[in-house]
Amino acid sequence: APCRFCGTGCGIMLATKDNKVVAVKGDPYSPVNRGINCIKGYFNAKIMYGADRLTQPLLRMNDKGEFDKNGKFRPVSWKRAFDEMEKQFKKYYNELGPTGVAIFGSGQYTIQEGYAAVKLVKGGWRSNNIDPNARHCMASAVVGFYQTFGIDEPAGCYDDIELTDTVVAWGSNMAENHPILWARVSDAKLNNPDKYIVVNLSTYRNRCSNLADIEIIFRPGTDLAIQNYIAREILHRNAINSDFVKKHTIFATGHADIGYGLRNPKKAKALGYSDKEMQTIKKQDAKVVTEEEAIALSAIGKWKAGDIMEMKHNKGKGPVLHWEISFEDFKKAVEPYTLDYVAKIAKGDEKESLDSFKTKLKRLADLYCDPNRKVVSFRTMGFNQH
Repeated sequence: APCRFCGTGCGIMLATKDNKVVAVKGDPYSPVNRGINCIKGYFNAKIMYGADRLTQPLLRMNDKGEFDKNGKFRPVSWKRAFDEMEKQFKKYYNELGPTGVAIFGSGQYTIQEGYAAVKLVKGGWRSNNIDPNARHCMASAVVGFYQTFGIDEPAGCYDDIELTDTVVAWGSNMAENHPILWARVSDAKLNNPDKYIVVNLSTYRNRCSNLADIEIIFRPGTDLAIQNYIAREILHRNAINSDFVKKHTIFATGHADIGYGLRNPKKAKALGYSDKEMQTIKKQDAKVVTEEEAIALSAIGKWKAGDIMEMKHNKGKGPVLHWEISFEDFKKAVEPYTLDYVAKIAKGDEKESLDSFKTKLKRLADLYCDPNRKVVSFRTMGFNQH
């Protein structure tokens, strides 16, 4: 079965005795981990037998033993817990309909648990109110992939680790967060140390630093500027496949506030928006353009730093989130992201000299622009927002 921890998808095998898990090992037939586990995988059974693991339901109650969401947690029987859940679900479903009930699940659901939860919420309650903790990180990635590639997941695969000669770990800290994949990167690097290059881009030094040929410590929030610099270099060096770009790409731009349009102020009362949510909507109606936003927006000639940007709707047809531009417009948009400008705003290690940081950025651009190199980029959660 797949390991339930980080989501890499490693196959694990469990041995049981007297209805208890007594051993864990990697699945030798799994194409992901190839028979080995990381420490998280090997300790899968510990979550079942840990001394601090909950073994019975807890219910918030008052001194009379009645349910009270402001009360203290007290252990109850499984029957009492299920009866209370049924009572509360029925109460709010009858009062508010499908929008009155919801489940907030977990990215550690097994496939079977996820299936059962979705059937209950969507099939039973006819509600869309089901979300896991992945909403905080992966939802933006799914939308981005759909809008960019027409699919809801990355186009790469783990076998690229062995097929590539250049790995760029961008804010991912694979060594600690996805150790099995980092083991494969390390193995490829050790087998071909001169040809195989590893780049670690991060906001701080981590265990990936030990293997990296190039380490770039950047200021949080400036990774998009670094990407724009790389795009500019690719264009300036004409390191592009023009035929592919013409046939398969569309360029677009949009407002700096990409979150605008998610809330509907006209239905605020009906949807039960709180005062704080209404304050957020008001802030989104207009915003002052920052210097960082202005340098990108100036390419389409509309705003400069200090201007007030109004988030206007498209004549009642919905919010204008983005619109198509030409390839030449895109070139203009990334033109301000010179090496000098990006190095100035993105350098994250105060002890490092600006010249040293610029040299590293240039080396990174050289790798992406080299037609004889096969570059694979690995990114994680914070990167998704861009």
